Amino acid sequence: MKLTTVFTLTSAFLVSAVAFAAEYSFESLDSNSDGVISPTEAQVSSELASQFRKLDSNKDNELTPVEFAHFKQ
Repeated sequence: MKLTTVFTLTSAFLVSAVAFAAEYSFESLDSNSDGVISPTEAQVSSELASQFRKLDSNKDNELTPVEFAHFKQ
């Protein structure tokens, strides 16, 4: 029974991640159209905001389209 619950929760998480990726594009999150996503713009999604530092590979406090693409994977 516990394995079924874990599988169900894992599946739900994956589906929600895919749904988020489909719902938000880089352009829709870059609300000021400056070509990057700031920490403030990332607040639209708690999941993106929590992963922001990890995704920001060059540590410039901005997400480029290339860095954001890793969020969708």
